[in-house]
Amino acid sequence: MFASPDPTDATAGFSGRAPIFPLPNASLFPNVLLPLHIFEPRYLRMVEDVRDSDGFLALALLKDPADKDYATKNCEIHETVCLGKVVAEEQLEDGRYCLLLQGLSRAKLLAEVPTDLPYRTGILELLTDQYVSEPVIDRDHRKQELVAHFSRLFPQLGIEQKLLAALDTEVALGELCDVIAHAMRLESEVACRLLEQADVDERSELILELLKLQCRDADHPPGFPPNFSLN
Repeated sequence: MFASPDPTDATAGFSGRAPIFPLPNASLFPNVLLPLHIFEPRYLRMVEDVRDSDGFLALALLKDPADKDYATKNCEIHETVCLGKVVAEEQLEDGRYCLLLQGLSRAKLLAEVPTDLPYRTGILELLTDQYVSEPVIDRDHRKQELVAHFSRLFPQLGIEQKLLAALDTEVALGELCDVIAHAMRLESEVACRLLEQADVDERSELILELLKLQCRDADHPPGFPPNFSLN
């Protein structure tokens, strides 16, 4: 799902400190909405605390998705995270929560705060998209390239014309990259590379190459071309 908040307004009440939710495979990007199912006791406590405070929550990716320390505060996480805010919630009868988290901003984890809480807490520095003053690409053309390849990869969505119509005024290149990255359901290491890339032109290059690669794979699935008999 897509959300395009004003990042200044959306993070205006952020204190610089937020709970950290490490996950092995699920990633969050700015400008998107991510549904989450919370059931572990430590994270149920985290949700309750977030509800009672400012609603901010940072999603982090594990450096090793198979880390044996995942159930502790010792598992290593990438220092670039995504700050989000809970925009909808539902508590189920058994105490579990269904959340909708809105991605707001890339952030750098400066330090973790020692607490007696069962979950981790960090001091974050918000990061903004970087647009170099002398771009080496035509950004309007790049947006059209990204939409064309994405539409080719997911033709059933039928969104090419709608997106192309919105590109001129509504969607910045950095936002478009993040929305596409979210929709592609990338492996954690690839998602992390994109999250760490603040330079929007470089991020768009990475996204375009990923789209081209997936389009080639879709055009030539495993076993294509077939092995021809020499008889």
